[in-house]
Amino acid sequence: MLVECDNCSALVEAKVIGDYQKEYMQDWMCNLKFSLCKCPQCALPILIEQEYQFDDKEETYWGIPKRLYPGDLFHINPIIPDELKISLTESIKCFKANAYTATAIMCRRALEGFCLIKGVKEKNLATSIKKLKDDGTINEQLYDWANELRLAGNEAAHNINNDVDSLVAKDILDFTIAILDFTYSFKDKFDRFKNREKKFK
Repeated sequence: MLVECDNCSALVEAKVIGDYQKEYMQDWMCNLKFSLCKCPQCALPILIEQEYQFDDKEETYWGIPKRLYPGDLFHINPIIPDELKISLTESIKCFKANAYTATAIMCRRALEGFCLIKGVKEKNLATSIKKLKDDGTINEQLYDWANELRLAGNEAAHNINNDVDSLVAKDILDFTIAILDFTYSFKDKFDRFKNREKKFK
C-alpha cells in the first residue's frame, strides 16, 4: 500500500500488519477498512482508513488510503483567511520537499499578507509589524515572534551563502501558524467576548 511517511518525508510501499473492517447498518456500500501498516524504511506504524467504493462498471474496490496516524505534522486552523492558508499550505509543501529556505521565504510572505489583510501597508514589513503591535492587533510576544520571523525570512531571501536547516524551518513554520492561529481564533474570540460583556453591563 502506497502511503506517505512523515518521518521519511516520502511515499513508501507500506507493509500491512493487520486490518479491521467496520460495517455500518449492515450495508456493504458503507464499509470501512482500517489497516495497521509499517513503513519499510523507518519501521514506524501508520494507520490507514479506506472506504469500500464501486466504479462506473459496478466493480467494487477499496478507495484511496487516508492516513489517520500519524496525524498531519502541521495544522492550519480553518478560520484563517483563504489567502493566508494558500501561503501556509505552500510553506508546508516546501518543508515536506526539504526546501527549507523556500519554507522560510513563504512564511515571510504569509506575514506580509497578514499585515495587508489587517489593513496595514507601510514602507516595509518591519514597520508594518510594529504598527500591528501599536494598533493592538498583536501583543508584545507575538510582535517579537513576527519580528524574528521577518529577520529569518530576510536572511533566507537575501543571503545566498546561508541555507536554512530543517529545525529552523520547522520553527519558522510553527511560529507563523501560531501567530495567525492566535490572532484569528483566540484573540478575535476574546475581543467578541469583551464586547458582549460591555453590552451586558
